[in-house]
Amino acid sequence: MARKAERKEFTDIGLKNEAPADRGKRKYLWDSRVDGLGLRLTDKGVKAFVIMTRVKGEVWLKTLGNYPHMSLKEGRIQAGLLLSRIRAGEDPRSEEKAAGEEMKASAPPSIEVYTVRKAVAGYEKAHISRLKPRSQLEARRPLEKVLLARWPERSLSDVTKADIREVLAEIVEAGNPVAANRTLANLKAFFNWCLSEDRLIVNPCVGIREPGGSETSRDRILSDDEIRTLWPIMEETGYPFGCLAQFLLVTAQRRDEGSNMLWSEISGLDGENPVWTIPASKNKGGRLHEVPLSPLAVRLLKSLPRIALEFPEGGPPVLSDYVFTTTGKTAISGFSGGKERLDALTVKELAGIARKTGKAPAPLLRWTLHDMRRTAASGMARDDIPPHVVSRVLNHSPGKAEGITAVYNRHGYLREKRHALEGWASKLDSILRPEAATVVRLRA
Repeated sequence: MARKAERKEFTDIGLKNEAPADRGKRKYLWDSRVDGLGLRLTDKGVKAFVIMTRVKGEVWLKTLGNYPHMSLKEGRIQAGLLLSRIRAGEDPRSEEKAAGEEMKASAPPSIEVYTVRKAVAGYEKAHISRLKPRSQLEARRPLEKVLLARWPERSLSDVTKADIREVLAEIVEAGNPVAANRTLANLKAFFNWCLSEDRLIVNPCVGIREPGGSETSRDRILSDDEIRTLWPIMEETGYPFGCLAQFLLVTAQRRDEGSNMLWSEISGLDGENPVWTIPASKNKGGRLHEVPLSPLAVRLLKSLPRIALEFPEGGPPVLSDYVFTTTGKTAISGFSGGKERLDALTVKELAGIARKTGKAPAPLLRWTLHDMRRTAASGMARDDIPPHVVSRVLNHSPGKAEGITAVYNRHGYLREKRHALEGWASKLDSILRPEAATVVRLRA
């Protein structure tokens, strides 16, 4: 029972203005006029009158009705009637039990509910498992973080448009509008599949506009000063995330391709023409892609630790084949956490510069790992590398400018790509070591 100090006289104005409970919790208010009458509030703002009292020595909590559908006056009357019956020796709980048994006896045979969990499992088997690895991750992420995390045992048909809107709004409020758009797109695809399987009669995502707004193509390129600021911060972040960020800037490759890199894919690391060969199955273009490794890329790779998987007795350790890994058994993951560490160190570094110089440096604009790739491509273009060679370095599909000749042109451009990447690495060296800029670099 609530103590006197916790009670207050209920009024309609007060009840209507009462704030919801904290996220994931409930709270109770107790009326000072009717003993045991309370108002329960959920984190969604749902309000209901309850009564809490003792029946034959046991605490009993009963919901009377939702407010304001049940008025304050009616709630007090209902609570008063129940209290009078209990004082007269009646036990209202026996009536509830009898009503429940009667309902159970008259209920039709139970029908197995097609839950969200079952629907996701079916979609995984029929659709996601057939996608490329990267596409699988993108398609699976919202199903795990939204549907399975919130409503795994809910009937699929009970997931509403309001539920989806609420989730998307939370993602946008957390500062991830693009992620909200991606989540909506993947959820639409999932519910459309459920429609095709006759598990739904309406897609709850239909009619929901992109919560993050229309997206424009990003054009963020790191300046030379930003590269000079970030490079030592990446070094301080260390292996594996900071080292991966450096490697992506040097090689201009995609994040997922770099993070899934294997030592067995590298050839000639100690020779004159080292190459990283990305199998067709592991890159977005679905084509075998050869990435010449510049001297700077080689230095980075040789500085990386090798993670041991096993330590056989009397023999050398068995080393992991993953270049960037924390467990040795899988490739690096948790990119958002790694980026947060980089951002935190950046703030710390800029604060240190401000303390030393007495002048606050300009804040570093928001950047992503993909901006490393764009920065490298821009740097090669500024160095007069032909666009079709830059395109080959990035492993883009042959453009319209190449026309039908692209079908017959099987030249791998390995020599041209090496020239482009070594030139870009030399440019990075001059950015990071300005004194080296006085050295004239000869181009092939």
